[in-house]
Amino acid sequence: MKVDKTLIFLGIVLILTIFSWISSCTHKPDIGNIPEVCFEKDVLQIFQNSCAISGCHDGSGESDLRLTSYVPISHAVEPGKPYSSEVYKAIISTTGENKMPPDQPLSLENRTLIRLWIEQGAALTTCPDTTGQNNDYINLLACFSRDILPVLVSRCATSGCHDQISHREGYVFTSYSSVMTAVTPGNPSDSKLYEVIKSAAGEDKMPPAGSPQLTTAEIDSIFAWISYGAPNEYCGETCDTVNPVTFSGIIWPVMQSSCTGCHSGASPSGGISLANYTNVASSAANGSLMNSLKGIGVTKMPLGGSFSDCRIRQFEIWVNNGYLNN
Repeated sequence: MKVDKTLIFLGIVLILTIFSWISSCTHKPDIGNIPEVCFEKDVLQIFQNSCAISGCHDGSGESDLRLTSYVPISHAVEPGKPYSSEVYKAIISTTGENKMPPDQPLSLENRTLIRLWIEQGAALTTCPDTTGQNNDYINLLACFSRDILPVLVSRCATSGCHDQISHREGYVFTSYSSVMTAVTPGNPSDSKLYEVIKSAAGEDKMPPAGSPQLTTAEIDSIFAWISYGAPNEYCGETCDTVNPVTFSGIIWPVMQSSCTGCHSGASPSGGISLANYTNVASSAANGSLMNSLKGIGVTKMPLGGSFSDCRIRQFEIWVNNGYLNN
């Protein structure tokens, strides 16, 4: 029996067409092209409203799984692997004791948000409202590199205390890894770092009496940073070189958090005091301020981590405009 070659050809085309349809339906999208899911704005609210309710996963019920904040939630996920994550397997389960929530399943939209967040790395992401703005993403939470380390280097990692050479009581506060020896992520009250900066008096008080002290805002930032897991993440920087750069609004706050801890008091580091406007203006006038920030002929400052190009540009603008006390 002869077989029509045309029919054979049409059959092959049909099979290939069906295969292409199946392939297109099962193809997984590239998550790299999907906008970042924000933990605080999108994911946390889902857990708080649907899971961390009274008697369930708020810490008051029988379950040891708390879903009230980033740290305990992160312990229930495997970054990049939603289908290996305890919490995601529970929210997509349709039967059994592990089904969550037990009475009212999460919407498809909420389940998808959680899955994408885990696939993207399950990071502690915050997304400020940038509607109508062209600013780069900035994490507005207290961040280690931007908010914590400069304060610790300026107030604590000073000569004779917690610098690399002195390492008093075995603690060094000049890098993330060394700071973490005094931190219990998620638990400020059990962290040696917070314990000593919160202390009002005694031998454990840090910085010791007579030295520049941390402000209430700085102490609160360290508390917040430890509370949500003490991460070492990219923070971005709030740095503006378009609007006027003033001493009171920009230069002095930066000096206080990053410089005055070493360059003040009876024995300032290198014999250079930057304890007030007059000192800073004098340093600006003789060129030593900008030379130290740029590392021209001297060691680049601050020692705990040099300023960004944008921050150095702010100082340069202020100096070039006559280093005013404005």
